[in-house]
Amino acid sequence: MFGPSRENIGIVPRFQEIASRAGVRFAYFNDAVPGRYYFPEILGGGAGWLDYDRDGWLDLYVMTGCPLAGPQPANGRYKNRLYHNRDGEAFDDVTLSVGGQPTGFGHGCAVGDFNADGYEDLYLSNFGENGLFVNQGDGTFQNVTHASGIAASFWGTSALWLDVDSDGDLDLYAASYVDWNIAMHKACEYNGHKGYCGPGSYTPEADRVFVNQGDGTFIEAAETLGLQAPGGPGLGVAALDFDDDLQPEIYVANDMAEKFLFTRTADPAASRTAGVQPVGRWREVALQAGCALSGSGEAEAGMGVTCADFDGDGRPDIFLTHYYQKKNTLYRNLGRLLFHDDSYVSRIAAHSMLSLGFGTAAIDYDRDGAPDLFIANGHVLGPEQPPPVEMQPQLLHNDGTGKFDDVSAHAGRYFQELWLGRGVAAADFDNDGDLDLVVSHLNKPLALLRNDTPTGRHFLGLRLTSANRTVPVGGRVAATVRGSTRVQPVVAGGSYLSSSDRRLLFGLGEHALVERLKICWPSGRVDQFENVAADQYWRLDEGGQLKPDTFP
Repeated sequence: MFGPSRENIGIVPRFQEIASRAGVRFAYFNDAVPGRYYFPEILGGGAGWLDYDRDGWLDLYVMTGCPLAGPQPANGRYKNRLYHNRDGEAFDDVTLSVGGQPTGFGHGCAVGDFNADGYEDLYLSNFGENGLFVNQGDGTFQNVTHASGIAASFWGTSALWLDVDSDGDLDLYAASYVDWNIAMHKACEYNGHKGYCGPGSYTPEADRVFVNQGDGTFIEAAETLGLQAPGGPGLGVAALDFDDDLQPEIYVANDMAEKFLFTRTADPAASRTAGVQPVGRWREVALQAGCALSGSGEAEAGMGVTCADFDGDGRPDIFLTHYYQKKNTLYRNLGRLLFHDDSYVSRIAAHSMLSLGFGTAAIDYDRDGAPDLFIANGHVLGPEQPPPVEMQPQLLHNDGTGKFDDVSAHAGRYFQELWLGRGVAAADFDNDGDLDLVVSHLNKPLALLRNDTPTGRHFLGLRLTSANRTVPVGGRVAATVRGSTRVQPVVAGGSYLSSSDRRLLFGLGEHALVERLKICWPSGRVDQFENVAADQYWRLDEGGQLKPDTFP
């Protein structure tokens, strides 16, 4: 494996795979039948972290598939799972007690409190009917898919919650893949071997945007708002502010097609259609922004996406996972909504040519202040293809300037094994100040990777709540330590089919005090605090005071 020696990597990463002994015993069911090659079999499923019962510990929701042909079994054998976090030590399977199961072939999970009652709800994307499940606040979920108006049958993939129409509540951006059904099924041939056909064999489906009406119902309004562009088989999606105006952009990783970057214009003359209020329309600008194609003009495969300030210049960059014998891509944010493909200078290309990436997460595993990268890998063509099919996952260490070294060989046993990796979600499930990982696979059990890296370094955690009780996507936080400032955006979505911990986590190195903490809210308000103690999580409501993050 390409990478530095143990002596040259600084703090040695250590990730322990603990899923089974922690009580998370789960494997994604993809209904793969030898020689059949139904397209949905290869996409896999994701996971979502949410504190569904508000006890201060993040719980885990995981997606699974079901039989693609024939009637569904009446016993509900194929269930998504909800695991209750027991004080960061173990998990209990509470699936049967919480109720609410979707009927589609499961892929993605988006977490968001769309009714602002303080309890996080679930949008579940499927091949088939997608579902909305509202958290009742009593430990159960209710299926409101049809009552909410969100009951749309399309091949849903990644999704995220954000306020797209500036009315103060959460709306839903739901990426869609291609128009496929069993009657359209075919297998493809690669170098004399049968395999799964790719998205180029089918017509892309348009993404959907469901606008929250504030009464528990939604109206689909992608075209009305300008959030629709042709030719995008969407897989990954993230929303955050790229151009420092405190308003989010939406970036969509399309598979083997130009990527989308939606931003809002200053034009207030949006249509008044079906209850959608006039706001500045969105427009798609990825090509002129430099993040639709690779630096050589190639429409690369795009599965997973994660965004962070990798080079420390205060602007969030874009990382995308791609295809085998192609590079993953790092788009450097140049400011003013311009990007540059920096995959070779950053050494990302050198580490990715022999892998095929799916879920990914930016995690500062060693608390040095610079976001590192985790990537789940695995091929898509099928078992009849020559190797590699299963692949090793990767952990890339950021040297602080946005250049990466592969340290996977030193990160633990999981990184030495072969997997068909798919969904990835990062969270500090044990509240110890570093990010852990859950990884979903095909044909093998889910992995729960606890970050046990012995750094001896400090951290600061922050949970933000805006005035309308939603996560302030588009905002950003700057933490200054010993005259050096690191900036983190408030992000919705990211990775692949998954939802990560939405708290912000700053690695502080050897420093136990943040000299200045500056929070810029989407409303334009700026809150500042000085001499904030490290090694704990803080909560901040917009315009309020920092408080230790306790529940409820």
